Amino acid sequence: MKRWTLFFLVFTAFTQGCGYKEKEQKLAQREAQIASTEQKLMEWQQQLTLLEKELLEKKKKQQQDSTVTTDSIQAQAITGKWVVKMRCTETSCSGSAIGDSKTETWEISYQNNALVVNAFTGSELSRIYNGSFSQMRLEASNGQPGSESVMRVRLELKDKKLEGTREVDRTDCKIRYSLTAERQK
Repeated sequence: MKRWTLFFLVFTAFTQGCGYKEKEQKLAQREAQIASTEQKLMEWQQQLTLLEKELLEKKKKQQQDSTVTTDSIQAQAITGKWVVKMRCTETSCSGSAIGDSKTETWEISYQNNALVVNAFTGSELSRIYNGSFSQMRLEASNGQPGSESVMRVRLELKDKKLEGTREVDRTDCKIRYSLTAERQK
């Protein structure tokens, strides 16, 4: 009986070992197939990511192009010569008083996607404002922040007139004007 038990154990071990090699090969094949599939999926994901980036860039470019076109078309509504009347409404500067008034001629143009306003006192160019015009609002400034004097203009186009304010910020005081502008005839 000991012989049969020993024989049975050897036979069982031998048969188990043969099937183990086949199972191991099949498992290795499945792992290779899964690795190949994962590689393909990663490549597809990379391609999709690149396509998504390209689409987003195209969409941004289209929005920028349409904004530039829209802004330049809107800016045509304000380009040209304007007679600007200013009245001082607030001041903390000496030599300036509430109620003071000024009249200037402004030439508004649109150059390289930027608004340029040349302000003339009589026939002499007194200052240049740079800014933008969007959604019927003009915003422009003269001077750099931190300099002795910075002028900011904020106007809205209403009924073919420009209305708004001009602020002069100096290092020690501030002046505010109300503005109205009409096209020069």
